[in-house]
This record gives sequence, C-alpha cells and structure tokens, in this order.
Amino acid sequence: MTSFGYNGYYSYQNYGSGIRNYISPKVRELGEFLLYSSLFLGAAAVGMAYTSCFIQGIAWTGAIAAVMFMLVFSVYNLNRKTDEAEDKLNHERRFRITKKFERYLFVAALVAYLTALIIAALHGAAAFCVATIPLLSGISYSAPILPRWWRYHRLKEIPVMKNLVVSSAWGLSFSLLPVYLSGSTPTTATLVTFMFIFSWTFVASVLPDIRDRAGDSATGVATIPVLVGVAKSRNLLTAENIAVGACILALGRSVFPVRVWAVIICSLLYSQACILSIDRTGRNNFLCDVISDGQFLAIGGLCLLVLSFPGMIS
Repeated sequence: MTSFGYNGYYSYQNYGSGIRNYISPKVRELGEFLLYSSLFLGAAAVGMAYTSCFIQGIAWTGAIAAVMFMLVFSVYNLNRKTDEAEDKLNHERRFRITKKFERYLFVAALVAYLTALIIAALHGAAAFCVATIPLLSGISYSAPILPRWWRYHRLKEIPVMKNLVVSSAWGLSFSLLPVYLSGSTPTTATLVTFMFIFSWTFVASVLPDIRDRAGDSATGVATIPVLVGVAKSRNLLTAENIAVGACILALGRSVFPVRVWAVIICSLLYSQACILSIDRTGRNNFLCDVISDGQFLAIGGLCLLVLSFPGMIS
C-alpha cells in the first residue's frame, strides 16, 4: 500500500509537470503574440481614448473605441515592416513573431486602417482628416524621403525627430478624434489633453531607445540615448515630465475638477516611475512593452473607477 501511494504520488507529480511543461510555452507564445502583433497596444489605445474622453468631459462611444484601437494596431504593424533591420538586432523575439505572421498582420493592418477611415469619414471631414495623421506621420518619418546626398535618409534617423513626430501624431489623434467623433468642438481641455498625451508618448518612445541603444548605435541610428547616454536621457525625460505637468497646471487649474487632476497626476507619476526604472531592473523588455505601453490600461481603469464611484473623488 505504501509503495502504491509512493508511486502514485510521483506519477501525479510527473503528470502535473508534463501539463505545466505543455501549457507554459503555449501561454508564453500567446502573450508574445498579443504584445508583438500590437493587439496589446490597441487595447491600451482604447484606455488612452477613454482617458481623453474623461479629461475632456466627452461621452464615450463605440466609434471612438473602435477607431483608436484600429489606428494604433494598424500603424504599429505597418511601421514594423520598415524597422525589421533594427528589430533583428534589438528585439529578436518580436522580430520572430512579426516575421512569422507578417502576411496576416499586414493585411489586417490595411483593413483596420481603411475601416477606421470609413468610420471617421461618417462623422465628418474633420474626423477623417485627423484619422489620416498617424498614417501620414508614419510614412513621412519611416520612408526614405530625404535627399540622397544628406547623411540622413529618413526623418526617424534625425536625433529627436522620431520622438517629436510620433508624440505629435498621437497627441493630435487622441485629443482631437474623440472630439470630432462625438460631434463636439475643441476646448482648452483639448489642448491640455494634447499636451498630456504628447508627454506620455514622448517618454514612451524614448524608453525603448534606452533599451535598444546598443543595436541603434550598431545600425547608425542616432537616438537620444545613443547621443547623450542613459543618465542624461533619464534627466531629460524627468525635466520634460515636470515641465509638461507645470504647463498643464497653468492651463487647467480653473478648468478641471479634482477627479481629473487626480488622474493626470497619477499618470505623470506612473510615467516618472518608468523613467526612473529603465535600465535598472534587468527587465527592460517587460518595462517597455508591458508596463510603459500598457500605462493607459491602468489609467483608463482608474478613470472608470472614478466615474463609477463619483463620491470617491469629487
């Protein structure tokens, strides 16, 4: 009896271990696909759009969620086609996933952007024009449009330009599209939202540059961390985060209720925590791809919580 129990126990252990060994790789593969197919970024974009509506006092609609999800999903998949050389050096796992599914992701990206443009067009010319900004920005900064005789062939190769173009494109999209898709008009809150999204996107675009500085240096891409190093990059991002926070305070001090200020301050502190953590934890990929890129899943959730319990923060 003892022998049977002993053998049964270890048979159970081996069976359980076999299940774990089968499931764990599948879960990891699914997680990598969600991250590197930009589905995770699309979900985060929905949170960012919800936060934009929360700050501006705009009614949340399915059209806003769908358009912002599809724009982000599409643009990042299309841009990765132009970044394959850098990804092969800097992010082998992402390169492997995007190459494996490149045909499907490319078709899905085209269909998603076309659908987003159609939905935007149904809400007016202004919404349609704003919806084209991410695509036009992506083309202008990724395509080799600069003179051949110049040392730079793409805008993204010019130091800081990539970060400014990306931040401006998403700042305009996430501040203005919810306005036009809801039939509203821009206000001071829209300007504040632009600055808020611009600041986060700038930080979120420089953090991967810190992670990828070795590969960028090897391929001749002069990013901020390649030029000034990690410590000065952190200082620059901290100064930018503080400066934007001060500007938002100056513009919105008489515009927003306490609950909006609470969300904005929490988001700025979240960004600052990412700035201070980059290149110090040994988990740069997780910090950039999940914690930083997923910031607005948390902030959007906070907005939903505040709206669900209005007495919590008046």
